[in-house]
Amino acid sequence: MKLLTIAEASGITRLSVKTLYSKVCRREVPFTKLGGKLLFDEDRLRKWIDDHSVEPTAAAASGRARV
Repeated sequence: MKLLTIAEASGITRLSVKTLYSKVCRREVPFTKLGGKLLFDEDRLRKWIDDHSVEPTAAAASGRARV
């Protein structure tokens, strides 16, 4: 298990530190508090990213979908 600081987690998620703090406050992202430090398990964080991935639809594959 590799624990990441919020700055390292920000780099992996490509979210700002401020956004990550907000997600922690709303319990939207997996985190751990150890000795008053906010830490993120790298494996759980990558799984959280995978769980929030959206698969393309047939329309997207043909180039007709809009985001």
